[in-house]
Amino acid sequence: MKKNLHLVIICCLVIASCDNKKTEIKTTTKEEHMEAAAKTIENMQTAYKGEKTATAKYAAFSKKAEEDGFHTIALLYKAVAMAESIHAKNHKAVIEDAGATVPEITPKYIVKSTKENLSDDIKGEAYEAKTMYPNFLRDAETGNNQMAIVSLTYAMKTEVKHNIFFEEALKDINSNSLNSLPSKYFVCPACGDTYATNAPNHCDFSLTEKEKFIVFQ
Repeated sequence: MKKNLHLVIICCLVIASCDNKKTEIKTTTKEEHMEAAAKTIENMQTAYKGEKTATAKYAAFSKKAEEDGFHTIALLYKAVAMAESIHAKNHKAVIEDAGATVPEITPKYIVKSTKENLSDDIKGEAYEAKTMYPNFLRDAETGNNQMAIVSLTYAMKTEVKHNIFFEEALKDINSNSLNSLPSKYFVCPACGDTYATNAPNHCDFSLTEKEKFIVFQ
């Protein structure tokens, strides 16, 4: 009987401990909130510069891919360039809504061989998707900037898909099986989400109708 009583007491203590952990809520001070809010606008300006650069860079890489004889990769770059321009437009709206300055930018990049371009782009998209945008999102959430959260989330999720597309393209170049690459892409005009070959009736991210998607083929 005593053993059972001890077990009951231990179980109650464990449950109480778990409940306490569940109810722990991290609070943000007013200073932390204001600091994150200001940092979020700086982040949006940085993200805007990156997306504007990517738009110009991928357009140039599309021409290079065509020159190198990789038409399907050129098509991919066109679609991704459009997606990045949509991200830049969304980021700009967040900056303007905050009454901040939209940065002036002259895109700088180096055009290499298509294989080298893809290799560099895989690293760049992975950094944005796994490091840069998640960090920016944490600041936006702490600063409670809902517009920034939406814009950053759209970009982050799309960059994940772009990274996969670039990895597949590079893999096909290395295996000389370019015929397996998609010959049609769809880009959502609201969030930049990018689909290959087929698209859903509504965008996975913004719920935009398929009829409004920008088509590349």
